[in-house]
Amino acid sequence: MKFDAKKDLKRIVVICFAAVLMATNIKTFVRTGGLYPGGATGLTILVQEIGKRFFHVQPPYTLVNLLINAGPIYIGFRFLGKKFTWYSCMMIVLTSVLTDIIPGYIITYDTLLISIFGGIINGTVISMCLMANATTGGTDFISIYMSEKKGMDSWNLILCINIAILSVAGLLFGWDKALYSIIFQ
Repeated sequence: MKFDAKKDLKRIVVICFAAVLMATNIKTFVRTGGLYPGGATGLTILVQEIGKRFFHVQPPYTLVNLLINAGPIYIGFRFLGKKFTWYSCMMIVLTSVLTDIIPGYIITYDTLLISIFGGIINGTVISMCLMANATTGGTDFISIYMSEKKGMDSWNLILCINIAILSVAGLLFGWDKALYSIIFQ
């Protein structure tokens, strides 16, 4: 893992900004709209919501997200490269911690607007991470591994994971939020 001070400092700044933006998006749009994004973020929010509604305990976002990302992070370190994975871990940890500490702001209660603008922010964050040669975690590690190392088109796998998350969310909490989550994605 060779470091180039100028390039790596730029990557760190981009990742830190992306983490703040992602955490703010989760607290401001995703939570307000009751949405379930795809991947590890959506699964984390689903686990939190299940804990809150059925067991009257809401586990911290950081704990759940880090546990869900543990397997994909292992895949990253083992097969995708240490530097790439370190920067991705920085994004995952920062986003997780900031999501727990940043206060949420309600801009609107219109779920369609929340889905559209939250989705735009989410896409921007993912693009920023990819341009900084990092990822937001979770299924991104799996899809990169499947495509680079196994030569497989990972789109169907990620689609199935997201369908499972949205199906559980729809069954447990209502189909309207699950359908709006598709717009978000």
